[in-house]
Amino acid sequence: MKRILLVCALIASTFALQLGGGIASANTQVTPAAQSVSGVVGTAISATTAYTVTGISGTKVFVISPTLPAGLSINTSTGVVSGTPSAASVAANYTVTVSDGSTSATATITIAVSGTATLSPGTQTVTGRVGAAITATTAFTSTGLGTRYFSIAPALPAGLVFSSSTGVLSGTATAAKEATTYVVTAADGTNYAVATMRLTISAVPVMTPASQSVSGVVGTAIATTSVFVAPTLTDTSGTKTFTVSPALPAGLTLNAATGTVSGTPTAVSPQTTYVITGTDGTNSSANFATSTLTIVVAATAAATTNTTVPTSTQGCLASTVAGRISNTVDVANSALPSTQFACSMRIAIRPTRAVVVAVAHQGTTINKTVASYSVVLKRLNGGSIVRPLTMGTTPSVLRANYKRLIAGTWSVTITAFSATGATVATYNSASFRVG
Repeated sequence: MKRILLVCALIASTFALQLGGGIASANTQVTPAAQSVSGVVGTAISATTAYTVTGISGTKVFVISPTLPAGLSINTSTGVVSGTPSAASVAANYTVTVSDGSTSATATITIAVSGTATLSPGTQTVTGRVGAAITATTAFTSTGLGTRYFSIAPALPAGLVFSSSTGVLSGTATAAKEATTYVVTAADGTNYAVATMRLTISAVPVMTPASQSVSGVVGTAIATTSVFVAPTLTDTSGTKTFTVSPALPAGLTLNAATGTVSGTPTAVSPQTTYVITGTDGTNSSANFATSTLTIVVAATAAATTNTTVPTSTQGCLASTVAGRISNTVDVANSALPSTQFACSMRIAIRPTRAVVVAVAHQGTTINKTVASYSVVLKRLNGGSIVRPLTMGTTPSVLRANYKRLIAGTWSVTITAFSATGATVATYNSASFRVG
């Protein structure tokens, strides 16, 4: 009998070593990456969401650390946590590890269990955007607690402040955060009470082109500026309104529906930068995007030199990408920040979780404004990859290749630089799916 027990112990020990020794791979991913549970002693919790795992092909086994609050358990096949807590527990982070013995990945669950004490309000919803102060949450009231101390888990986005004396959340977030449930715990040293906050922080609003420039002459109509694309303005009715500040030079007007500037200047105006703001007509104080427009109006036309681009298409090639492509984002010349930026661009997504960014340019002999580019591939949930591209003297197509990407939502930011390293203009693509 002792020999049988010893063999069983050795097998269990070997399995535990294999599970703990799994190597995390850059291509492994567990979804959802974070979950929160707010429970009450004696009441069954809502079971957590079963995990979806990519990058692990063997038999998957889930374990959790540290030990769960009394009454709760984890399903080793799905990672689901369920049960009826039998004791109060302050909010804490638990690490869920999934492994097939050779490869592993982790996720986080925040769990808090309250006893007979209560907090009001039981739940609050907070929405905001990067760079704008959120509306402070409501201070909590409690029953069954003495002098209280508040805490919140998991960690908040940078810039937000949580009061340990009132439980109020305030501040200005400096980073985006997808919808996440936070657990607020009030404790008096003997008893606990919990509540939840649902927080979403949107990214900085994007409007393309991010910047434009106009060189006008008194008495001559300017070329109408580009129509704006503003994907972060999400009014379902499609109503977008554009304004400009300060007032435009005499003779020029702004189209409030498209954001374009046109007209014939009637007076000389020094070089000035104007801010064009787009709103969605429903929540303009929180949902807006901006772009800059630099305008200078001269009395007479200046003599042309070889330092400018004669036309926006001179010597241009097509921004082609060879090979198998599952999806493309084609960027026309008219969508670029300026005629000096590039001829055209194409973002190609391959079925092998690879991305190719092709930039067609005129060469430095024709386009003396731009000498190089920086191509940044950014993932929605964090992380970026930078590829530098240097222009040659003659027209060609530069390509930035990205391979073995994690499946998810990505976007591309391309910045053009002059020969001295100064920023000429920046282009931000719409989001696209990889994998």
